[in-house]
Amino acid sequence: MAAQEAAQEDRISEFDFALLPELSAFLGIDAVQFAKEMEEGFQKEREKMQKGFNSHMRSEAKRLKSFVTYEHYSSWTPQEMAAAGFYFTGVKSGIQCFCCSLILFGAGIHRLPIELHKKFRPRCEFLLGKDVGNVGKYDIRVKNPENMLRGDKARYQEDRARLESFQNWPFYVQAVSVRDLSAAGFVFTGKRDTVQCFSCGGCLGNWEEGDDPWKEHAKWFPTCEFLQSKKSSEEIAQYIQSYKGFVGVTGEHFVNSWVKRELPMVSGMKDIVQCFFCGGCMENWKEDDDPLEDHAKYFPNCQFLQNLKSCAEGIPDDHNHCELSELTDTTSESYGEDSAAVSSVVPAAAQGEAQWLQEAKNLSEQLRESYTSASFRHMCLLEASPSLATDHLLGCDLALALKHISSPVEEPVVLPEVFANLNSVMCVEGETSSGKTVLLKKIALLWASGCCPLLNRFQLVFYLSLSSTRLDQGLATIICDQLLKTEGSVTETCLRNIIEQLKNQVLFLLDDYREMCSVPQVIEKLIQKNHSRSCLLIGVHTNRARDIRRYLDTILEIKVFPFYNTMYLLRKLFSHDMSCVRKFMVYFRMSENLRGIHKTPLFVTSLCANWLQYPLNEAIDGVAVFKSYIECLFLKHKSKAELVRATVSSCGELGLKGLFSSCFEFSDDDLTEAGIDEREGLVSCLLSKFTAQRLRPVYQFLNPAFQEFLAGKRLIELLDSDRQEDQDLGLSYLKRINSSVTAVGLYSTLVNYLSCHPSTKAGPKIVSHLLHLADSKESLEIILKNNNYLKHHPEISEKLECMRSVWQVSPESYFSIISNQLLSLAIKIAYQSHTVAACSPFILQFLQGKTLNLDVLNLPYFFDHPESLLLLRSIQVSIRGNEVHTLDLSVLETCIDKSQAPTVDQDCVSAFESVSAWKQDIAEKEENIKHFQNLRLAKLPDISSGYWHLSPKQYKIPLLEVHVSGGATVNQEMLRVLTVVFSASQCIELHLQNSGEFMAGISPALEQSKNSVTKCSVFCLELSMAEQELLLTLPALESLQVLGTRQVPGKLLTNLDKFLCLKELSVDLHHQQNVFALIPEEFFNLHHMEKLLIQISAEYSPKLVKLIQNSPHLHVFHLQCNFISDFESLMTALSSCKKLKEINFSGSFFTPIPFVTALPNFISLKILSLKNQQFPDKETSEKFAYTLGSLNNLEELELPTGDGIQQVAKLIIQQCQHLQFLRILSLCQILDDDSVMEIGELALYKWFQLAEKPVLVLKFSLAKC
Repeated sequence: MAAQEAAQEDRISEFDFALLPELSAFLGIDAVQFAKEMEEGFQKEREKMQKGFNSHMRSEAKRLKSFVTYEHYSSWTPQEMAAAGFYFTGVKSGIQCFCCSLILFGAGIHRLPIELHKKFRPRCEFLLGKDVGNVGKYDIRVKNPENMLRGDKARYQEDRARLESFQNWPFYVQAVSVRDLSAAGFVFTGKRDTVQCFSCGGCLGNWEEGDDPWKEHAKWFPTCEFLQSKKSSEEIAQYIQSYKGFVGVTGEHFVNSWVKRELPMVSGMKDIVQCFFCGGCMENWKEDDDPLEDHAKYFPNCQFLQNLKSCAEGIPDDHNHCELSELTDTTSESYGEDSAAVSSVVPAAAQGEAQWLQEAKNLSEQLRESYTSASFRHMCLLEASPSLATDHLLGCDLALALKHISSPVEEPVVLPEVFANLNSVMCVEGETSSGKTVLLKKIALLWASGCCPLLNRFQLVFYLSLSSTRLDQGLATIICDQLLKTEGSVTETCLRNIIEQLKNQVLFLLDDYREMCSVPQVIEKLIQKNHSRSCLLIGVHTNRARDIRRYLDTILEIKVFPFYNTMYLLRKLFSHDMSCVRKFMVYFRMSENLRGIHKTPLFVTSLCANWLQYPLNEAIDGVAVFKSYIECLFLKHKSKAELVRATVSSCGELGLKGLFSSCFEFSDDDLTEAGIDEREGLVSCLLSKFTAQRLRPVYQFLNPAFQEFLAGKRLIELLDSDRQEDQDLGLSYLKRINSSVTAVGLYSTLVNYLSCHPSTKAGPKIVSHLLHLADSKESLEIILKNNNYLKHHPEISEKLECMRSVWQVSPESYFSIISNQLLSLAIKIAYQSHTVAACSPFILQFLQGKTLNLDVLNLPYFFDHPESLLLLRSIQVSIRGNEVHTLDLSVLETCIDKSQAPTVDQDCVSAFESVSAWKQDIAEKEENIKHFQNLRLAKLPDISSGYWHLSPKQYKIPLLEVHVSGGATVNQEMLRVLTVVFSASQCIELHLQNSGEFMAGISPALEQSKNSVTKCSVFCLELSMAEQELLLTLPALESLQVLGTRQVPGKLLTNLDKFLCLKELSVDLHHQQNVFALIPEEFFNLHHMEKLLIQISAEYSPKLVKLIQNSPHLHVFHLQCNFISDFESLMTALSSCKKLKEINFSGSFFTPIPFVTALPNFISLKILSLKNQQFPDKETSEKFAYTLGSLNNLEELELPTGDGIQQVAKLIIQQCQHLQFLRILSLCQILDDDSVMEIGELALYKWFQLAEKPVLVLKFSLAKC
């Protein structure tokens, strides 16, 4: 029963389904169904994962470290998850509570992990504040001394007595041997897992499996008499030397800390108090109000509060806050503020030393007051956006890596590990605006707040900005100017004395280091000759630490700003507009290549500034971010605007050259050639420099997409320049985009960026160039195989592969897609550059005779110039349902020889693919497509803007082609849209494929526009009686196609005479007989038929011949049939059709002699296809060959097969020399040596001289080779 309850409890729903409909509209899929499928997958993973209390993940720092491999794309930060008790499992995105084993996979934007934890496991003992061994993120092993041993010290000298004290040793540390603890002199205090040495009184806690009590004892209390009696000095030294972190630090450094925890501050207004950390304000206090409870209630995300709770045995919520109150009421006894407590760390007491000690404490108080002030935390990042400040970034943990100066190996680290390794001289490296200042300020603030025990070993922490110093300044002067704001608060002598006394209990955080010659001499001396052994952490730009490297012990590197930090900031700043934040996250999920652009906090800041400046138009694409970023650079360097402009331009020139040579790494020479001075600080805002393991440095743009953005900006500058040389250079670059494939595929990102930079001079040039590319025929194969650019843009490579697939299946669809994209870009550029009038001639020329998608009518050009519609051939609208056609691979089986496996050379094995593996791959892809189609929402045709805002619509669409497939259905909104579109069309063509009931669904729209419907094509669709009757109400129908169905539409065929304008009839009923017997006699009197395409099993009725006889305007005739009752009469009837231009015969009905006899009559014939027809005798074949020579207008010829044709193949080829318009010649299995030679001569001496080269299709019979 308990197991069943646990199983039911594990079936949880993480998604907020109320928010999913909005997401469905944005994504175009059924987000509710998708979420359900995801949850089902999550549940299966939960069932496989191990449950139970995980003592290894009691430590919040360990939980935090588990997220080092966590995907950066998340709306939850690792610190939020770790603080809520979760660690990363490594299974997909799964996180698990160390205490209750709750497993979550979905990181929602609206609800934080702690909220979901409370929702799904309200009885989790971690949440309830019970002692489950949670170790706070910044907690330390050393604990304050307990008083329990007073009077019992002698008793605990016996190991047995010490061992007995562990009777109630907590369950979460059962893996730690109490015998080992007892043997090392420790007694259990009864509090958590804290133990105390009976001899020295030192207290240690936070024990973990594998800990060595002797090693811990030696590290933290090396002077303990009991320890020294049991272990030699060499052993103790070895223990200390092998200890990881905390070099030169003992327990007394923590026990005797002066740091107190800060509380909320009075604001000075009424009874309002304000938190120094999160800025939250509270007022209207009552006698029984609890500040901590209210703080947690109204400002649950306050980082100070979370850190404070971590110190208080890891209580993550407001259920139990007694421990917090105890912490905030800590007296001087627990922190050893009396001089006796300090005496073990500082030299022996003397009158002079007492003076410096007092001054040091006063200095500590002043520093803490300075760091917790709003002015220190709230450093405005952008003058134009004062709400964007560093305090918004303090809650983010940067991605960090630690590397010892003597080793090339770097290790990802989290902040608690950094604090443990603070020692001697270290530097923190990072790109410009990567967060160095924020990190250093965060350290100072954590120290001052008192909620970070790891930093309590430092009695003084100095945050100093080296950019605000003078070379001749003393250290005390710098500190007074920047931190104390009071001149003479501390003297140089006093400060020097304090630093010498406290030694490694002093931490310097030196920000904005550039080079040694630019810093004050006192700082230079501090770095080079650190005799006092103070700890230094120096903030320096990447690769500018060269002149201090020899003094460094460790390098801390700031990595790319994780995307989850971006989401954290957006949640903070735009909590009022979470819809936009959601869309932002989804957009970057679908645009993985752009996620890297948020690599520094300044990039995120620029985005936020854009949203704050334009709240009604929140842009979420790369263009908006890059534009805002450049604007930020100008704002940050207002006094050097021209320098910024020149640097951006030079970098754009470098990027432009690199782009067209597929170069993304640059040398010093490349920078010099582009006019870039890498020593200029602004360059580091645009380029990254890499020197590791290289003889010469290499430079890269911050992101490949950023390179293209700057390249596009520079190209616009060149085209817009007044200098002819610049214009010529710009045009030469523009012409490198030399085909439609490169414009919308290879360099699509660049072209998109071009469209976003307004320029009155450049606009018409770019529009003209792009639109002239529409008819280019450059091979996709060449681009895909021979371009190194694609290696850096895998997403474009995938796009080109998709384009190639479309091109192979349907070249018409491919060029239609290309045309639509080019037109959209051209019109966008024309309007952005305010040059619509100048660009109109190019646009109008482009539109002539084009077939475009309906979406283009939303472009503003068709609102301003609706008359341009008349230039188009047609507009297409595609409506697709969710059904997917499955490939029939049974035909393939008949083509494969399975008698024996072929012998393949070992070197060539990789070139072959197993048929079974290939089939399985196809099946999996089909299943994925079906799955996606089932999720996809029906997309309505978009008629939201542009032309559709015109009323009335004076100019109509010349021809509307409606393509319906995949079982599409009609709802009221679809009907409304189609009614509007139909009413705006002169002519309408319906192409329905596998979409039953669709026609019935749109009958009201058809009824309104029935005089405009000129064509109806149904494929793989059985027409209902109602649909056939609906078709019969369309008086203007000129073309009727019924294809790929077993059903005979009897109602339709027996009433063909109702279509008074019918000119084309296409029937594919290859399993049916005597179809034409259904046609009424009245139909033959219409005489309008121009195209007949027939595919039937057999025809015994003479009505087909009669129909041809009554079609004097017939110019296309296709017939696929197994039997015709009177083929000779059929050919006689066709001979009377003097306008006949195309004949295609397929099937066993064919007889050569009647056909050859009638062939000379087809003087207008342009296309003749006799593929797979047989000419067995030579005489008929010769007559056929000689007749071919008289068909002067022939353009395409597919020859028949057979022994007779093979014997006269050479003669046929010779006759083809007389056909001056022949473009396509197909010969299948009829060639011998002579005829092959004849083709060679024909190609060499005649066809290769023609302007339009013919196409030869040659197929040989392997059996005869």
